[in-house]
Amino acid sequence: MYNNGKRRTYLRHKIEGVVVVKELIALEYLNFEKYEKYLERHDFWELCFVESGEISASYEGEKHALKTGDIMVFAPNGEHAYYSERGNGNRVFVVCFECFSQALKPLGGARITAEKQQKDCLALIAEETARTFFMDGDDLLSVVDAPNFGGQQVILIHLEYLLVSLIRRLSDGGGVVFLNEKSFGADLSAVIIRFFEKHIREKLTLDEICAKVNYSRSFLCRTFKAQTGETLFTCFNRMKIEEAKRLLKETDLPASHISQTLGFSDEKYFCTLFKKRTGVSPIAYRERALEDTTR
Repeated sequence: MYNNGKRRTYLRHKIEGVVVVKELIALEYLNFEKYEKYLERHDFWELCFVESGEISASYEGEKHALKTGDIMVFAPNGEHAYYSERGNGNRVFVVCFECFSQALKPLGGARITAEKQQKDCLALIAEETARTFFMDGDDLLSVVDAPNFGGQQVILIHLEYLLVSLIRRLSDGGGVVFLNEKSFGADLSAVIIRFFEKHIREKLTLDEICAKVNYSRSFLCRTFKAQTGETLFTCFNRMKIEEAKRLLKETDLPASHISQTLGFSDEKYFCTLFKKRTGVSPIAYRERALEDTTR
């Protein structure tokens, strides 16, 4: 494009996603009856919005009174509970999601009275959810027949916007304390290790690991090594060998089958790695384990 005869120069700006929701796990209304209690702990975020009535909620042992219009957020692996103590009419909209963004950390355990902007955002999420998802009989989030076009993306957009607005609210009140490098590295490494545990029998790529937590290759590799002293794949292979040791002890599966089960495409490499880690071959390890059990 030209301006007054001169060619204009355009700069491309890569958009920084400070809060990126990776997965939706639950979107539902909960209706609490008198004296009801609901206690749980899980490895994803949970946001609850009291649409009507009054309930109590606890987070890591601290109890909070929530009234109509209140939002409370529970961080992954934090024990939390809902209590209904004031009869019927207690209606709560719950959103469970997975997010590894560092900026979200200050929201864990936060209780915030929603402003109109946030109430409108939640209303849009709930409206879009009704035409996109339903919770099936096994409490799993499922897609409806003929869902709204782009419904899932619309929900994510509004949810990320809601989370950003809540973080801004805390920041305005002086309540945001961002993670230092050490704490953030520990949290990020713990997420990766849990991911490895879940996919111990798969062959993962670096791109798949980065996609899980939404960080670049260089940042993720550098942070994980600094925190754990191991590279990503040194750690993953070590965990695979530990699982191989368990299978050699507890099953009759041949080493070749165990190698395939754990995602190794080359049995020879598996045996070499196993011996490097344990000092013996898989067959010798099994024989030694059998001798130990018969003594």
